[in-house]
Amino acid sequence: MVIDFTQKNCDLRLKTQNSGVTLTTLTSSFARSKDKNPIVGDVTYYGTIEDIIKVDFRSKFSVVLFRCDWYHVDVDDLGLTRVHFKKLHYKDDPYVLASQVHEVFYVPDFLENDIY
Repeated sequence: MVIDFTQKNCDLRLKTQNSGVTLTTLTSSFARSKDKNPIVGDVTYYGTIEDIIKVDFRSKFSVVLFRCDWYHVDVDDLGLTRVHFKKLHYKDDPYVLASQVHEVFYVPDFLENDIY
């Protein structure tokens, strides 16, 4: 539900966090640069909402878009996903339909100083 989401700058004033999102999409990629057969698989992106845009089409229907910052991620030895908030990725593709994302809550990793 879109009402539950907020922009990242609103989370800074609150004790709650409602700007974290994930997007899982089917993406084709290559194993090597010389590979000619793409591999199709799910890729999960992690980000935060920077802006919420509602586009109204003459009151017939409306669409809600999120402009997000997407971050670099890796998986540690325990299988936990670590999000690196200082490393932005996919800057050329920040927009996503609100209906495509899931809400996520980010927990700080106090052992890793380079993540935040």
